[in-house]
Amino acid sequence: MVQKELSALEVLKASRNPLKVIEDIYKEAEEGIPLKEEYIGLLKWYGMYPHINKDETEDKKYFMKRIKIVDAKLNLEQLAVLAKIGQEYAQGLVDLTNRQNVQFHFIEIKDMPAILELLDSVGLTSRMASGDGPRPIMTSPVAGMAADEIYDASYLVKEVDTYFDQNDDRFCNFPRKYKVGISGCGRHTASHEVQDVAFTAFKTEDGEVLFDLTVGGGLSKSKQIAYRANRYVKENQVKDVTVACAEIFRDNGNRANRNKARVRHLVNEWGLEKFVDAIEEKIGYKLQEGLVEPKITPFENRNHFGIHEAKQENESFVGFATNSGRIAGEDFQAISDICNKYNVKGFALTSTQNFIIYGVPTQDVQALADEIDALGYPYEPSPFRARLQSCTGIQFCKFGITETKEFAKKVVTQLEENHPDFEENLIMAISGCGNGCSHPQISDIGFIGTKVRDEDGNRVEGYDVHLGGQLHGEKGSRFAHKTGVKVTATNLVDFVGKLISSYGEDNLGQTSFKEYLNVVELEK
Repeated sequence: MVQKELSALEVLKASRNPLKVIEDIYKEAEEGIPLKEEYIGLLKWYGMYPHINKDETEDKKYFMKRIKIVDAKLNLEQLAVLAKIGQEYAQGLVDLTNRQNVQFHFIEIKDMPAILELLDSVGLTSRMASGDGPRPIMTSPVAGMAADEIYDASYLVKEVDTYFDQNDDRFCNFPRKYKVGISGCGRHTASHEVQDVAFTAFKTEDGEVLFDLTVGGGLSKSKQIAYRANRYVKENQVKDVTVACAEIFRDNGNRANRNKARVRHLVNEWGLEKFVDAIEEKIGYKLQEGLVEPKITPFENRNHFGIHEAKQENESFVGFATNSGRIAGEDFQAISDICNKYNVKGFALTSTQNFIIYGVPTQDVQALADEIDALGYPYEPSPFRARLQSCTGIQFCKFGITETKEFAKKVVTQLEENHPDFEENLIMAISGCGNGCSHPQISDIGFIGTKVRDEDGNRVEGYDVHLGGQLHGEKGSRFAHKTGVKVTATNLVDFVGKLISSYGEDNLGQTSFKEYLNVVELEK
């Protein structure tokens, strides 16, 4: 067999453990020794990506920095530290991601020692928040507290994360990222259908908790709905299988072409049966056959907005909506202060760029909900605000073609003003490029950034329109289809309004706006 030539990044990773870039960060910050240009790409092992520099007069190098949040939860000390970083080092910008993490912008390497010290003081890290290895594990944001949860998988998430962390020399150099989901959420909020490997809890008729194993899911340009492995996994087997899949991917994934270097590419190359056989050979035992997919919650119902009683006596939790995932630094600080005022237990991040405050004394829950709402983060959000996601966009991302975050915030506000009586669930995503980090591929309406011609023939920011995405298990999931329609950014709000109006006027036999979007034919 001919050995394929390694990609440039693979050659770099092979020459030096990527995690050693932390030494270079300190050398630049404390000794003034500049980070080598070829090492810039290794900073993502510590959650850092360079900003694009639009101001030629600006000589500062800024970075986006992602913080790794284990089990999607922050205690009050951790929340306060992140609020401090947002205010003092990130020019007041705090973004919540759709992988249940926090991102900052305008980070400078000179400030990294202080930032890392702050994070370490409360048990947080940015190590392996990104990079070619295990990413933060997707899970339920209300694990251990929701009355309708199937199983509290928090300890499994922590067990697997700890194992990878303690053995990072073996798990820091994969062909590409490795995304895992482990969840017992009764509403299936961990989006198992688009993870590399996922474990979805269900109960048998006898009350036994098992996890349905899925492999090979993912988004971006080579999107794919995960395959059911036709195996059930017991709770004491979850770590074994997660590690086995990691080792199989690490040792057999494509290191010559990063565009074909995800778990799904290996599964497709080998076939599902061979991949599952390799898992069982690696762990040394057979997994239970699982031919029937458990009942799965449709994507539009995977949220926890509003006030809910928790399992714990005299405690509640509240789900709030952001506007497109961005929270102003002063608001994040105010949220931290309110949480301390009512002595809550913590702050949890959802997979839809929203947040939950949990462990709220029930006698105080309405007051807390109202105070957060008054800041501009409603617990009973409009359909437009509830589930509109946006990526980083051209403001900071080198791949961005269009502005997203601030633009999306205006879109939400305008849609709320234009359609105050619209009440149906609606999932929208605005992405600045074809990589689709805001998940337009699985949204009801996905807008993917491009350049278009306006009425005067000028090239302006616009979007390719995709409609009809859905997550609902292996058989019920579908990717949004490309309509062939392009809209300018300035016409986007009117375009959505016309879809809403046409839904009320057309008679296509659909019982929901969501299903209407999957069948409506647009004029090109």
